[in-house]
Amino acid sequence: MSELNFTPEEISAVRELIEVAVALKKSGTLGILKAMTQNGDKLLETIAEEKAILRLTAIGNSALEPVRELKVEEVRKLSWNTEELVKALLKALAETNPKEVPRVGMTSALGYLRDEDVQKGLGFLLTLAKNLGAVLNGK
Repeated sequence: MSELNFTPEEISAVRELIEVAVALKKSGTLGILKAMTQNGDKLLETIAEEKAILRLTAIGNSALEPVRELKVEEVRKLSWNTEELVKALLKALAETNPKEVPRVGMTSALGYLRDEDVQKGLGFLLTLAKNLGAVLNGK
């Protein structure tokens, strides 16, 4: 039987591969990958037959297409703005029970305009509407 000779670089690569395998095992990802390789054809058939997944994929692809056209600076701004907006929306949603929201008429809506939080929210929405209109007008 011949003896195996590994270079230090090859030994380092094998160690790194083992570390990755251990991390995948601990996270449960290794089991998923193993199942995918053993049942890949069946998994792909299931996905292909599921209309909801196909529809979601089509919508997702359509939504991502404009992202590919963004400039690097626009991506940075969009990323930060999206993170801040989602954070704010989630906190606001956590504080808003849809079953307890009052009905609001014209008079009470005008009363809400005195609230600085409502003013800030409306300011954001109106600024967004202005920017959206400018983009739609080709500016």
